[in-house]
Amino acid sequence: MHPTSIGNIVYNELELGPCTAMASVELLRRTGQDLKGLDVVVIGHSEIVGEPIAFLLLAEGATVTVCHHMTKDVADHSRRADAVFVAVGKPNLITADMLKSGATLIDIGINRVTDEQGKSRIVGDSDFDSCSAKAGWITPVHGGVGPATVSYLMCNTVSAAQRLKSHYEAQFQNTVDSTF
Repeated sequence: MHPTSIGNIVYNELELGPCTAMASVELLRRTGQDLKGLDVVVIGHSEIVGEPIAFLLLAEGATVTVCHHMTKDVADHSRRADAVFVAVGKPNLITADMLKSGATLIDIGINRVTDEQGKSRIVGDSDFDSCSAKAGWITPVHGGVGPATVSYLMCNTVSAAQRLKSHYEAQFQNTVDSTF
């Protein structure tokens, strides 16, 4: 992220928005919930995921609380939330007792863990089994935020190519106009 990109997010200029943050918020939108006034907790405040999600949700009218490593009682915040976004890189950090019944959980974490037999697997930042029993809607890790992020990456690529094409066409036209 560049300071200009962060400024674009703050001013809701999202033509080339941050892919993972945009995808995560879009997944929440797709649940059908009205984002205006929705109580949302974002756990993780990185410049590339957590903070952009918070800004995007604020622009939608959500009430946003951002929790981080210095937050005293993350569970207290998350239990009150209608929707929880988690992106911290700690496997199984969020458990069912940290969620309000029926809440939406968007798990953005990607963690490799090794079991007792030495077999490794990828898990999110939430304990999917316990959380899926309590959440009204939950994203899986493998097939959740990742594919939606790739979709936004493709949209950004097309938008950037169109911008570049327009720029070069304008330069060419200026050259032609000044030559003749």
